[in-house]
Amino acid sequence: MGVVSSRLRRVAHDLVRGLVLAAWLCGAALAGPLAWPAGHGLVDQTGAAWDEARFAGRLRLVYFGYTRCPDLCPTALMTMTQALDELPPDLLARLVPVLVAADPERDGPAVLARYLDTFHPAIVAMTGPVAVIDRLAAAYAAPIRRHDGVVDHPADLFLVGPAGTLLARLPNAIPPDALAGILRAALAR
Repeated sequence: MGVVSSRLRRVAHDLVRGLVLAAWLCGAALAGPLAWPAGHGLVDQTGAAWDEARFAGRLRLVYFGYTRCPDLCPTALMTMTQALDELPPDLLARLVPVLVAADPERDGPAVLARYLDTFHPAIVAMTGPVAVIDRLAAAYAAPIRRHDGVVDHPADLFLVGPAGTLLARLPNAIPPDALAGILRAALAR
């Protein structure tokens, strides 16, 4: 059983990697530009303002999540961390991994800064007004719903090109080595 599941997992990794790379290499965009609004209060975990200009020609790996999330968020961020650990510094410098606060009313800069201590130091967390975060999530076709203290958010990772074009929507369950391979290929282009 272990040999079969190992082979199936490898086939799934290769399939995901192949689909993403095919879209990337063909220059196929899955959506139009996804601009981060300037002057609308988006700040990182240090309180510094962020907008589209701060990405300056770099790829983005975006995840919408929140600090009180019991399972999906820590898993996705640990996957990102492990994948980022596999990248050489020259490639990592051309990527901005981003956690967007799906619960910005509770996840201010100080809370996000403490939360990120567990994960890769390159990950930047963004927070801001709920309406701005919700518009950004909607642009990614990743709606966020908040009700009774629960935050329903997308589980996927989003690979965004330097021009703000969505290149791929990657499943949360992607293994770190497969994610690292996709990032390496995208950054080497």
